[in-house]
Amino acid sequence: MKTIQRFTFFLLLSLWSLSLSAQRTTILYAVDDDGKVYTSLNEALQSEKPVYRLKIKKLANKDSLPEELFQLTELRELTVKGCKLNLLNQHIGQLVHLQYLNVDHNKLLRLPETLGNLTDLRTLVISRNMIETLPESIGNLHQLVTIDAWGNPLFVLPQSISHISKTLQVLDLRQIPLTKWEYEAMEQLLPNTDIKFTDICECENRRDHD
Repeated sequence: MKTIQRFTFFLLLSLWSLSLSAQRTTILYAVDDDGKVYTSLNEALQSEKPVYRLKIKKLANKDSLPEELFQLTELRELTVKGCKLNLLNQHIGQLVHLQYLNVDHNKLLRLPETLGNLTDLRTLVISRNMIETLPESIGNLHQLVTIDAWGNPLFVLPQSISHISKTLQVLDLRQIPLTKWEYEAMEQLLPNTDIKFTDICECENRRDHD
């Protein structure tokens, strides 16, 4: 009988712990957050409620983000995927509440220094662009946990990224042909980070850009 009681107690305790865990992972950004994801910028701009999540797949102007977007100052999640963006506007730094930024599959060559204003940012997805370097201000993002940068010609990291080495958990550099020297230099800057890669080249410690 005691064995059954103990089993029941631990079962209930486990279920209670799982319930608490689930509550922690579904915490809303605010009391009035209903989890709605806006897929139209016009709809988001016309909303009477604060807009927390915006996901854009098509843009009329493919060079940069519409200036109207930066009126949505309560945004926590912004996805602009596959829109052939050439430029990520300096005004991105105005969205200071962003926790998730996804600009996957565009034509970005660089990120603005104002990215460092997004001090609440947890996840940065810049995969499948043409970005060769990260801004020095990346070192200001002390909440940043994940950088997904696979498929970019990103062979060198700024020294400032070492400032977030204790919080940055994952740096995804798959599909980037790093040399052994380049990988080791990144590892020294980010000793606590899981740096994901496809393969490390054992070639000479120089890159032939010709």
